[in-house]
Amino acid sequence: MSERSREAAEAPRDVLALWERTRTLKTDLGGLDGRLSSLEEYNLPDRVADLTMTVDKLARKPDPQKIPVWNWSQMDSQKQAEHWKFLVSWVWNIFKERFPSAFRDMLGYSVSGAGPACWHRHEEVVESLTGLMNAWYYAFMDPESNPMRVTEWLGRWLPDAVRQGEKALAQCVKERSHQEPLENRENLAVPQDLIAHIHTLETGEILT
Repeated sequence: MSERSREAAEAPRDVLALWERTRTLKTDLGGLDGRLSSLEEYNLPDRVADLTMTVDKLARKPDPQKIPVWNWSQMDSQKQAEHWKFLVSWVWNIFKERFPSAFRDMLGYSVSGAGPACWHRHEEVVESLTGLMNAWYYAFMDPESNPMRVTEWLGRWLPDAVRQGEKALAQCVKERSHQEPLENRENLAVPQDLIAHIHTLETGEILT
C-alpha cells in the first residue's frame, strides 16, 4: 500500500483526540448518572428546599416579644385569679414603689382619711390599669424596646391612666363610699376585700 493510501485509511489525529475525549466523557457521565440515581432515593431537591427555608428563617431578624392582651370578660374564675395576682404584684411592687404619686392619684389613695379604696371594684379602672401595666412591660421589659417607648409611657400612657382613674373614682371620693380601714389605707396595703375576692375566684370559698 502506498504511503498516500495508508494516510487516507488512518483517521486524522485531531479526530482521534476528539473521539478519545468523547469516550472519557461518556464514562464520566455514566458514573454521574449512577450517583444521581442514588441521590434521588434521598429526595435531595426537597431536602435542599427545606434547608434553604430553615437558613432563611434563622437569618431573619427575631420578632419582638409579643405582649398578650388581657380580656377580663373572657376569663374563667381560675384565669381571673391568676391574672389578679399578677396585676396586684405589679401594682404594689412596681407601680406603687416607682411611681408613688401616680399610684395614689389613680387609685384613690391620695385622699386623706379613710376615703375610698375601691378601684378594684370599678371595671373601667381595672381595664385602664391593666393596659398601663402591659404598656409598661412593652416599654421597659421588651428586648426590642427603645428610649422612645419609655418616654411615651411616661409622657402619654401614665398621665392618661391617672386621669381615667381619677375620673372613674371621682364620685366615690366625693361620697367617701367603699371605705377601707384607715390603718390599711395608711400602709397602702392591698384591699382586704380584693384579697378575699381573689381567694374566692381561685378556690370557690367565700371568706367571712
